[in-house]
Amino acid sequence: MEKNYQYTFQEDFEEINIPVEENIFLNALLFKTQQPRKGIIIYFHGNAGAIHDWGKRAPLYMNNGYDILFFDYRGYGKSDGSYKNTEQLFNDSQKVYNFIKQRYNEDKIIVLGYSLGSGLAAYTAAKNHPKMLILNAPYYSWKTLISEEIAPPIPRFLVKYDITTYVYIEKIACPIHIFYGTRDFLIHPDTNAKKLKAISPENITLHPVIDGGHNGLHITKEYYDALKELL
Repeated sequence: MEKNYQYTFQEDFEEINIPVEENIFLNALLFKTQQPRKGIIIYFHGNAGAIHDWGKRAPLYMNNGYDILFFDYRGYGKSDGSYKNTEQLFNDSQKVYNFIKQRYNEDKIIVLGYSLGSGLAAYTAAKNHPKMLILNAPYYSWKTLISEEIAPPIPRFLVKYDITTYVYIEKIACPIHIFYGTRDFLIHPDTNAKKLKAISPENITLHPVIDGGHNGLHITKEYYDALKELL
């Protein structure tokens, strides 16, 4: 995507470039609700597309009274650079969280991760003290997923990395809500969402979307209704 690309959304938003290393910035969109503001959601998106598409999901969360930040990983959209190691992925995740923590109280921050982003969201929640963690179609372990299970097309730069969601889950103090489609054949819930639940059964709530697949959880009535209760 060209750096001069102009985002267009009906909702109010601010385009931000978040510094993560010298001369490396992650491009982000901060959508601001007009309702009485409850807090903010940091959205770790999946491996397809960039925030010009992911940003279309903003109204779902804004309508529940939350601002929401979408950001692109290195090499996605208008973000700079590329990844050489797992530590850079984690460093960027923390830098994004730190940036938001300068603007919002930490007890008003919700971390949300979808698919690829679910492991990074879990890592970030484990290293900090957000209000809540929401995982959509999460994986137990990235390395296990791409080596032993049917998985979505994987960006080449991520194939060699491991993101061990199950390790981070044990260290998370805030409530965790996991959404999954019962017919998700890319990240199967039996070997991923349900295994994560077993690690911390008292802290994790599962939200199955009946007959849901890997994509489209956010447009189901089950997801919509659950969000209204959670948020």
